[in-house]
Amino acid sequence: MKIGISEMYSYLRMTGMAVLAAGLIGCGGGGDNDGPNIPTASNAAITPPPTTALTIATGVEAAPTNQTIAAAAFQAVDGGGLLTTGNSSGVFSVNATPTVTETTRLTIAEIVRRHAEKIKDHKGSASVTGAQIVNTIPCAVSGTYTIVFDDVSGNASEIFVNCNDGGVISHGTISSTGVSATFTLGDTVGSPYEISLAATITIDLSITSTFTNPVEILVFQGAFTFNVAFSGTMEDDGFGGVQPGPGLITIAIAGASLLVSDGVNSEQLSNFALTVVYNDVTGESTVDSDFTYASSADAINGTVTVNTTTPIHYASGAFHPDAGVIEITSSVSPGKIKVTILGASTGVRVDVYANAVDDTSLTATYTLTWAEFEALI
Repeated sequence: MKIGISEMYSYLRMTGMAVLAAGLIGCGGGGDNDGPNIPTASNAAITPPPTTALTIATGVEAAPTNQTIAAAAFQAVDGGGLLTTGNSSGVFSVNATPTVTETTRLTIAEIVRRHAEKIKDHKGSASVTGAQIVNTIPCAVSGTYTIVFDDVSGNASEIFVNCNDGGVISHGTISSTGVSATFTLGDTVGSPYEISLAATITIDLSITSTFTNPVEILVFQGAFTFNVAFSGTMEDDGFGGVQPGPGLITIAIAGASLLVSDGVNSEQLSNFALTVVYNDVTGESTVDSDFTYASSADAINGTVTVNTTTPIHYASGAFHPDAGVIEITSSVSPGKIKVTILGASTGVRVDVYANAVDDTSLTATYTLTWAEFEALI
């Protein structure tokens, strides 16, 4: 079994963030008397993939290409967008392989969620004062992690400078501007709460796994808007008061371009809209996304349009989804490819149609296990 980058990243950041949170309370800044010392970190710009529209062919000879397009498009949808770490082996896949639990995905939606939760915790703390708060903490092995809140401008940033948490190295910057936050909290146990955050976010972040040989790296870059809504009921905080309990977290992301590179191939989502809903009570999650997808990989090397027609659904603790449908079309072809999730332990069905608007024009059907489907990319 494996520990995923997602789980490891969360666990190792937890200790650091506890120290950071303690340092933020009542703190008006960091650094020396000349002002706060804010580090910088960036990565080389990613070269976008080709944007030539792909042809969706319907002949028997097109089966390998259509299945590969289906697998790559589903990977881009899977887990709320771009970045996946798991059993799939595409450009967005980094396998961290210590040995505790099965690998899970680290997605753009998950990164936005963590960023939004840090902003929520800061905005919800009456003890925090000052126009700008800067705190830098050392990472577990080497490097630093810095978080910056500017309460005047409504900006927030996270800066990772070669932050080595023991096998996972993060480097780059996540910055939000124009942050708005609304809190509606209940006064008693069981009363409802609603918290909403919105901002424009810019991401330039690399994540490297040193657990693999050769070392695997992902760099992702883009700018987009996000809205994150937290809702649920208040629970006892253990000190005679109440606090928000587990509930629903809805993440909506929209933007013009989001790029990822593994140092060999690049992929891009354009004109994208992603919605991910996490249920922290049941452990379930759903993903709904629409975008233009491009890849520089030899098997793709072009662009298609991807739409989720039935949201992708994950049961609690499941590595693969148990329901969902995506459809893949092209501006230069009348046909379409449909990917239907058959089950978390079963796999998928890939259907090819001669006419995108007519599901009676089926020309080919392929049923694949998850292992077969993921091996295509």
